[in-house]
Order: sequence, then structure tokens, then C-alpha cells
Amino acid sequence: MNLIEIDGREPVLQCKYGENAYQAPAALYGSGSADPLALDRFEVVQGTAPSYNNLCDLDRLLQTATHVAAGFDFNRGNVPAIAVACKHGNPCGAAVGSDPAEVVRKALEGDLRAVFGGLVLLTFPVDEEIAEIMMTHRMEAGDRRLLDGIVAPGFSDGARGMLERKGDKCRLMANGVLEMLDRGSLDTAQRFRYVRGGFLAQPNYTFVPDITGEDIERIGDADAGQVDDMILAWAVGSTSNSNTVTLVKDGMLIGNGVGQQDRVGGCKLAVMRARDAGHQVEGAVAYSDSFFPFTDGPAELAAAGVKAILATSGSVRDPEVKDFCRGKGVVLYMYPDSQGRGFFGH
Repeated sequence: MNLIEIDGREPVLQCKYGENAYQAPAALYGSGSADPLALDRFEVVQGTAPSYNNLCDLDRLLQTATHVAAGFDFNRGNVPAIAVACKHGNPCGAAVGSDPAEVVRKALEGDLRAVFGGLVLLTFPVDEEIAEIMMTHRMEAGDRRLLDGIVAPGFSDGARGMLERKGDKCRLMANGVLEMLDRGSLDTAQRFRYVRGGFLAQPNYTFVPDITGEDIERIGDADAGQVDDMILAWAVGSTSNSNTVTLVKDGMLIGNGVGQQDRVGGCKLAVMRARDAGHQVEGAVAYSDSFFPFTDGPAELAAAGVKAILATSGSVRDPEVKDFCRGKGVVLYMYPDSQGRGFFGH
């Protein structure tokens, strides 16, 4: 079956197949956008062409990384070094900080098992030190981490040699614009989604909360570190398949409870994944992509040791949720659900 023109456009990249092996042919088509972060602006500097799933993950990584950058730029006036790992369409590792090497370690440690075989995006160039961390950090002696690809502003010659994988299956993709992410890097193009017999259209995901602003209702006061963790948790959670509850601690994603049909289930999953990855939840910050309809979600988080929560308001039981958090000594920041609900990827 041959690839076809779509609105007169030829494919810019042909994939071996689509999401599954029987879904062929498959390809990436460009829209003619001037966006410097459009997927066809990424250069494959080593390895085979990205797969259909790689490209889907890259699109998600860009949503997450640009939201992280926008959140810090808007709330803090600067953008830290960022690392995000993605597996099957959702972030499984993310970290921010001033030291790129430490940021990579934290992103990998978020979930060492899930990141295996995943795609990682960095906002700083990959040199030999970063490549060594990517391949060997927390691995058994003599073993190398298997990754499907690394996306970064650039790669040194030495790093490229260290990251080479049998069969050229570790794709190295470069785009120098990744070093310059800020609040202006969010994708503002209209989003489309095919549905049977037609398609849906909506504006893109561009909301950025002003966490210290007047629209935030506060139960208690978050310290500076907790606010930073709220920014990262919001960026990860609001670019993960909803319903999502996200746990961050010390600038590092430790548990992402994605795609749940009920909010308390998202809380339980986030805590379970954090503990399963070897993390202590005590002292963590949680983000919920919408309001809590009952106190059972905050109860799960508080029992696990979460000390601060960022969520939305809008439930008839908001007063009960606020009273519960106040009684447990859990900081609760809320902005209106109509303004900033974080549903994504339905």
C-alpha cells in the first residue's frame, strides 16, 4: 500500500509501520509551519529513522518540556536545565536543576524500570559525561541502559560513539532550539484529532498557572522548594493522559498516576509507583489535574506523607477538602477548575 498525498503534501519522513506492525504504510507529514520545534525540524544525527511511536513520544516530550519551561519562566523568571523521559506516551521521569548531570541522574532515577527502552529529551547538549550517565547510571557493572532515543540540542562526537546501539536503534535527534525554551515555546497551533467520520478541533494546551498569584486559594503556605515542585508536577501532570495525579520531590518526578477513571485511583497509583520505584513519598508535593470530588484522594496522599497539593477548585465538597487538609497540616493550593483544569490526551 503506497503512501498518499494529504492536502497536496508529500510525507517528510516515512516510518517502517505505524503504531503496530500491521499498520503500514505510516509517515510524518509537515503542515508547512514555521515552528522551530516542529517534528520535521529535528535532525537524526545517528541511528535509524524514528518510528511512528517515537514521533508520538517526541510530540508528548515537547509538550511536557515546554510546559516545564513556561511554568518556571512565568513563575520564577528563569528556566532550569530540564530532562524528561517518556514511555508509551506519558512522562516516566522528569527533573529540573542547575547541574545538567544531576538533572539526568534524577530523571533516570524517577523510574529506572519504566525508562528502559524509552525516549529522553534534554534541554542541554550531550557530552561524554552526560552520555556515560545515560548509559550506566544505576546499572549493574558491565551493563548498558537500553534507550530508544535521546533528543537534545546537540551531541559531541565522543558522546555519539558512546551512545551507539546495535542495529542503530538508539536514535539521536538534535534541535538547537531546545536550549532556549521559555514561556514563548508552548505550541499554540490548533489541535486536531481524527474521530470516525470526521475530526475534532480545539485550541492547544497553553494555560500556565500563576502559583503565587491572586487567583490561587491557599490553605497554608508552600515554601520556595514546594512551589518549584508544584511547577514541575503541574507541567508533568497536565501533559499526561488524564485523570492524572503526579508526585514530585526535590525537583524530581517520583510517581505519575496517569489515565485513571477516578481521582482516588490516581492518588493510589501515584503513591504505588513512587514506592515501587524505591522513593520515599514523605515530604513530596502532589498535583491533581482537576478538583477532588471527595476527601478520599487527599486522605491517600496525606497518609503517604505528601505535604503540599496543587489542584483546582470547583467541587461542591471543596470546603470538606480544605478542612481535611487544614486538619492534616497539608498545604493546599487551588485555582478555579474553569480556568486551569489540566485534562490532556483523552
